[in-house]
Amino acid sequence: MDRSWISNPDRISAEYVAGVNQFLKVERETVDASGCTPCPCKNCINRVKRHIGEIRRHLLHQGFLSTYTVWVEHGEVDHSSGPAHESFGDEMEEAFHDATRDHYFDIGSTSDMLSPEQPADSERYDNLFEQLKTPLYDGCNDTISALTFVVKLMHLKVLNKWTDRSFDMLIKLLQEVLPPGNRCLDSYYSTRKMLCDVGLGYEQIDVCKYDCSLFYGEYSTDQDCHVCGTSRYIRKKIPHKRLRYFPITPRLKRLYSSKSTATLMRWHKEGRVVEPGVLRHPADGEAWQNFDSLNEHFASDPRSIRLGLASDGFNPFGNMSTTYSMWPVVLIPYNLPPWKIAAKTNYLLSLLIPGPKSPTKDFDVFLRPLIDELKVLWNVGTDCFDAHEGKRFKLFASVIWTVSDFPAYAYLSGWSTQGKLACPVCLEDTRHMSIRGKQCYMGHRCFLEAEHPWRNRKDFDGTVEVRPPPRRFESSHILAQLDAISPRQPGKAPSNSSRKRKRLSSELNWLKKSILFELPYWSSLKLRHNLDVMHIEKNVCDNIVGTLMDIEGKTKDTLKARMDLKDLDYRHELHLDLDGKTKPFASYTFTKEECRGFCEYIKAVKLPDGFGSNIGRCVTENYKLSGMKTHDSHILLQKLLPAGIISFLTEPVRETLIEFCQFFEKLCARTLIVDELREMQRSIILILCKLEKIYPPAFFTIMVHLCVHLPEQAILGGPVQYRWMYGTERCMGTYKGFVRNTARPDGSIAEAYVIDEALTFLSRYMRNIETKFNRAERNWDNSTLYTVPVLDVFSAQFRSLGANELKELGDQRKKVHCEHTSNLLAAGYSINELHVAQEEQFLGWFHDKVTLQKQANPSTVTEDLYSLAVGPEERYVSQEACVVNGIRFRSTVHDGLRTQCSGISNLAQHDGIDHMFYGVILEVMEVVYIRGRKVLVFRCQWFKSMPNSNSIFEQYNMTSINIKSSWYEDQSYILATQARQVFYLPNLQRGDSWKIIQKVSHRHLYDIPVLTVDDIDENTVDDNDDDDELLPPLQPNTTLVEPSSLVRHDIAPIHFPEQFFVELNIPGPNLPRNDHSFEEEEEEEEEEEEEDDDDDDDDDDDEDGVDEGQWDDYTDSDGNENEDSVHTDDDDIS
Repeated sequence: MDRSWISNPDRISAEYVAGVNQFLKVERETVDASGCTPCPCKNCINRVKRHIGEIRRHLLHQGFLSTYTVWVEHGEVDHSSGPAHESFGDEMEEAFHDATRDHYFDIGSTSDMLSPEQPADSERYDNLFEQLKTPLYDGCNDTISALTFVVKLMHLKVLNKWTDRSFDMLIKLLQEVLPPGNRCLDSYYSTRKMLCDVGLGYEQIDVCKYDCSLFYGEYSTDQDCHVCGTSRYIRKKIPHKRLRYFPITPRLKRLYSSKSTATLMRWHKEGRVVEPGVLRHPADGEAWQNFDSLNEHFASDPRSIRLGLASDGFNPFGNMSTTYSMWPVVLIPYNLPPWKIAAKTNYLLSLLIPGPKSPTKDFDVFLRPLIDELKVLWNVGTDCFDAHEGKRFKLFASVIWTVSDFPAYAYLSGWSTQGKLACPVCLEDTRHMSIRGKQCYMGHRCFLEAEHPWRNRKDFDGTVEVRPPPRRFESSHILAQLDAISPRQPGKAPSNSSRKRKRLSSELNWLKKSILFELPYWSSLKLRHNLDVMHIEKNVCDNIVGTLMDIEGKTKDTLKARMDLKDLDYRHELHLDLDGKTKPFASYTFTKEECRGFCEYIKAVKLPDGFGSNIGRCVTENYKLSGMKTHDSHILLQKLLPAGIISFLTEPVRETLIEFCQFFEKLCARTLIVDELREMQRSIILILCKLEKIYPPAFFTIMVHLCVHLPEQAILGGPVQYRWMYGTERCMGTYKGFVRNTARPDGSIAEAYVIDEALTFLSRYMRNIETKFNRAERNWDNSTLYTVPVLDVFSAQFRSLGANELKELGDQRKKVHCEHTSNLLAAGYSINELHVAQEEQFLGWFHDKVTLQKQANPSTVTEDLYSLAVGPEERYVSQEACVVNGIRFRSTVHDGLRTQCSGISNLAQHDGIDHMFYGVILEVMEVVYIRGRKVLVFRCQWFKSMPNSNSIFEQYNMTSINIKSSWYEDQSYILATQARQVFYLPNLQRGDSWKIIQKVSHRHLYDIPVLTVDDIDENTVDDNDDDDELLPPLQPNTTLVEPSSLVRHDIAPIHFPEQFFVELNIPGPNLPRNDHSFEEEEEEEEEEEEEDDDDDDDDDDDEDGVDEGQWDDYTDSDGNENEDSVHTDDDDIS
């Protein structure tokens, strides 16, 4: 049978459409009880079951999987592979065939579990294939071999997190149950040992005690460190430290050897829709495109891999210890589509840097083997087999940027992120100011245009701003600075004179020339290191909330902060009254009653299911916020805080804070518009300048300043979701769970990772068993149809939740139908008469028309169309809740205690104009038609959102609506697939009947467009998912706060005991500024790094597996942070 049409790129040609119809005839024979069968499109690749109507659309929109020429998933037998497919372990044989044909196991397995007398690769493969051909026991099912049974059993252990002991107990039970002479392994240890033969292995490299060097390459046989002379071993061949290195070449080759990933690795070139000025993927960014233009030999092949290098420290013992720091180095392949980039299974662990101390400035020592391999992958490449095309090619790879938190930024880039010049973008032009015990980073007026009127105002900091914006340093300028740095000997050996050297003023903040500059292309990259939005957002939220609620250790409005104002001689209204020992009450802080009201608001908030955790748990008894995780801060800053402060603070302060929060909300959207980002670049400058008029200098830590560079980095790198630390932090949560032997945590993680990696690869081929690739998500939607629908109205997949009740449809029956507006208008009905005529005439008209058509020409009337014409049954099923398109909806009656899933919006017409309707779900209705067709309908209450009415209004780019109002009560039904989820927050300013509307962007849904085939024009873009609607433009108000309004005169000043002022050590009104030299600052940084750089341990994982804590804050006796050391993420708020 000719199947050349499969590779036909013209998916609207008659040949291709006929081929699809031919396939559908075969496919109908393999549908299951629910009418589903595997979909062979390029995205689903037979891993997802769908209805035939939906499969047809996928094949026409996305194309047929080109390698799927023998339809084994749909009943055909593959005779090309001989008798092997008729024996044991078909699925595992396919997996091992993909694995061994490219010989990427040749590095061997060097794990601790295996003996030094490792068998040759050919012998290992022979042993594995022998077990694959051997039945589990004589007479067993011919699809279960000894190896397949062990692999699936081990997969269940990993997927369900069984303990080692429980697995051993299960093995012993199975040996008793299985017939005598069975070939089941006898213990968990033997199972792991066998899987090590399957895995890719890793290398162990000894490390000098003082991190001076690796015993690697030409130094691999040395007994002493060639840098400091320290012995390699503690005793009896036991090294001081051991680096685990996971070679990346075989792991990258595996991405193309596996049929399930080879196609996806070309998505960035062949599946991505290019829209000028729209950013949805890193490939849309300027940095990617500039890299391609400079390296055409690399970019000409879409299979060349672009990687992101991410690293961070974590404590493998959880809360058992606060002194241990381990640093994994992870590589992220960016060739994949967006929903695959975020998957943990595609993160490649390349290095596991041992503890207990952080590598700090010696990070490059540990990167050496990885850099050597990356240079080979760039200059020479490696031979690789492409399972998509079925032929070999030369694979090249490159690292296009790094992803890390702020301290790790210094380790990877070589620019110190501490002290006066802490900004790694402004470099030597960093605008800084020395205040009491710390540095602040103000002066954002220098980013304004030269003629901007704010530059001439002295009420910002008492001066006129004449400085130009910081320069944009070219690569040549940076390389010239790096070449001028004095050579530094790595390591922390006591004899190392470079360890405590004083940095010269000409060296600025450069600590070293990063080893990454050894990569030939590194100096030409437009974006080498990413600023982590996750940690910046967390710190900004802590600064704002800590100051608003006067949280000890977090507030930036301390006594020292007020003394800074006195030292700088401006904002006299906020100066301390040294005689009366009082502090004027600032308008940017809450009173106790306002704190209570804000906390009650936080406790009352209900978020949609899966959108965020219960932030109300963070409210303490004394009405403060404590224990917020990083994602809690993300939700609080972007969604809750703008709505929560509407009734508090003065107008200019409130407006500026809301603009600051909305800046982050727009920045974190999955779809970014370049023109809007350029406008945001100008807006954030105005917002920061307005904040300088409100807050004391202590508020402006380096993390606040870095916000000014985030829009520019988004233009270069694309959406922040692929360049922040959430994914890496989740990986570290997984690695932490691998620890079994607390005496050797790095060894436990390495061994478990190799086994998990092998099982992940093999699980792509497992059938008839739940794996991490086909297991249903919590909010999965399951079709309840028993027939094969063609019309969209019947093809929607949904899953009912909770109890249900059978009810009579009654008069509602006539409202559940499609519109025939054009026919009525042609008959002379006016707009006002249209709806009444529809309800009276439509069902009869439609039924008669379809019935006559079916009698005249039956082939033109499908089963779906006839079912629709007959109409719904008299009874329907009333549901408590449902899941549609991966989103959980509930009626208002059944909303959860802590979740809100009833809010919806729908774009429809009002008076002939598109209008957004807002409301809530009153009932979830499952309407049944003949022949098994079903439609899910929402009965809603619509709130009155008529423009220019008194029931809806806009304020600060937020929409508030009166939920006591009703609208379109006679048109309360919509299809469930038409609903878009929103949630409602209390509007504390206008009362209980008013709510603020917040739109929802779900983490697991993406608005990626596809090319339609319904039009001849193949460049037509069809956006199938508009959940991530564009937010309104950010346009900051240019009204500045008046200095007199910064003090709350209606609130009495705060009195402090005498000892608080004594501890300030106030010499008098003319206190000199704390201005250190570069040499003094360098010595302080060195001491802080030794004492504190290893304290990067994380808090408990949050619900998404994200580790919160990084780099504890240092506080003085007043609870004021010492920002000479930069901290990117705080521990629990206390």
